Amino acid sequence: MKTKNIFKIAALAALFATATACVDNNDYSIPDTKVQEPAIKVTNTIQSIKSAYTGSGIVDFNKVSNGGDMVIEGYVVSSDEAGNFYKVLNIQDKPVNPTAAIQIAVDGFDLYNFYEVGRKVIVKLNGLGMHDNNGVLEIGVINGTDVQRITSTEYKKHIFRSTEVAEVKPVELASINDIKDTHIGMLIQLKDMQTVDKDQTYANINNTFSVNRMFKSCADDATIIMRNSGFADFKGQSISNNKGTVTAVVGKYRSDLQLFIRDTKDVNLTENRCDPLFEENFSANNFNQWTMQDVTGAQSWEIVNFGNPKPSAKISGFSSGAKENEDWMITKAIDLTGITGAILTFDSVKRYSGPDIEVYFSTNYNGGNPNDAANTWTKLNPTLDTNTGSWTSWTGSGNVDVSAAAGGKLYVAFKYVSTTSGAATFEIDNVKVAAK
Repeated sequence: MKTKNIFKIAALAALFATATACVDNNDYSIPDTKVQEPAIKVTNTIQSIKSAYTGSGIVDFNKVSNGGDMVIEGYVVSSDEAGNFYKVLNIQDKPVNPTAAIQIAVDGFDLYNFYEVGRKVIVKLNGLGMHDNNGVLEIGVINGTDVQRITSTEYKKHIFRSTEVAEVKPVELASINDIKDTHIGMLIQLKDMQTVDKDQTYANINNTFSVNRMFKSCADDATIIMRNSGFADFKGQSISNNKGTVTAVVGKYRSDLQLFIRDTKDVNLTENRCDPLFEENFSANNFNQWTMQDVTGAQSWEIVNFGNPKPSAKISGFSSGAKENEDWMITKAIDLTGITGAILTFDSVKRYSGPDIEVYFSTNYNGGNPNDAANTWTKLNPTLDTNTGSWTSWTGSGNVDVSAAAGGKLYVAFKYVSTTSGAATFEIDNVKVAAK
């Protein structure tokens, strides 16, 4: 009899092990058989309760509810497993294509063991409040005129686990400039990202202070703070110098949007950096990166305290009347060895009437008169400023393809011409050549 019972128990254990092995909590909408679905009716969306905040003070959900229940649901996107999130849960309204998110302040540790990423939670708001925590709308317990963390003995009475564990897919954004306040608390992913400074660790190795690491978007050079805790498990690890994707929960401190990663798996930097092969904003107040050739006339390129932002390179053939001039500003050789494609960008502004500036590139400029027969120039077709009545109508050139010079040397030339019947003033700034 005892032997039969032992066999039955063993068989049941094997069956249970087989069944649970088939459940992957990372799959979308997989129920957790260890959790019972709470019998709580959801009454509000995350966005509707955020809309109750008027811009100052606190929201008391007991007063807002007028005696009724207030309940929201959402999916957990933050994790304190690696120590980079501290006593908060970030939830968003949907695991895919979310429209709203909120932060919940919880006085608890190792929250990931109970509220893992993708876990659907139901939050009872009665007895809680909401405030603006330095730019982030946050739910917590009301203490006088403040909102604080829900205590360790109370938070499970407000935040209930659903049986559902979903696969959360980050919102994909092309650039840092695409991040809006509506993304605060959401999980996003940015492509073509890299650190502004090379050879950094995520935080300081020798102390526990949180640090800001600046990342930039290769799409438009916009920058953003990645905020890393001095208590994070990965604080001493080096950040790759390459570019790639960054997945993070969006935060904010006052006016600064920030990124918070769950762990280093959120940072996938495996591609070559997008650092410019050539960059000139004339802030050094010299033409050390250029060869200047005055072919005709007395006027020359100069650096002036204007620009986008200031300073910039300026040329004008006007001196007590329009004069005849031909002046070239040519980059020193730009090395495109190993580069398969390259893009030129710059800003220009034009004032007064006269011939437009012309832009060329060469692979064999010899350093002398650009009109020498030995030099081969290919004319480019950038967008130039056409508002001759304004000094502030700076115009971006657009992406000008100079990939024909890939693999060798590239020279970019700005050719200015004026005549006795027309001498425009041109300013050039923010000249950059970058790999495609």
